[in-house]
Amino acid sequence: MKRMSIPLFQIGVLFITLCILLLCVFWLPDTAAFFAEDAPEYAYLRYPLLFGIYLTVLPFLFAIVEGLKLSRRVAINDAFSLKSVNHLKNIKRSAFLITVMYFTGFVVLLQLVDLSPGIGLLGILIMLASMMIGLIAGILEELLRKALEIKEENDLTV
Repeated sequence: MKRMSIPLFQIGVLFITLCILLLCVFWLPDTAAFFAEDAPEYAYLRYPLLFGIYLTVLPFLFAIVEGLKLSRRVAINDAFSLKSVNHLKNIKRSAFLITVMYFTGFVVLLQLVDLSPGIGLLGILIMLASMMIGLIAGILEELLRKALEIKEENDLTV
């Protein structure tokens, strides 16, 4: 079972990533078009919002790639290395970048239009989720760094 957990995790991550990309490509433009027709006074925001959302996909994909690299290191029993620390650092930075990008967009939208509660809650949910991922990655990064220091001390004493 232990041998299957990491490949199963990687397949799950790739499946979720594929679903999110498909939503971005097919569902999001149609939804933006629907809301542009439904509320023509906000139609001018259609493309800037789509651009902003698509821009946040880049750090998301980077974090996914870093997570897959990290899981590969775990699979080959090389989890306790500086490269793993760097993967966690990159995941943390990507998550915080997504948080900052959504917060900036949220503030700009609040200045331009009156946000509906549903859209506002969705933005807050995305910000909180990415912030939590960044915090967890930061904690794991620090724990791994401390474990590497302890491992190095133990290697020197033996």
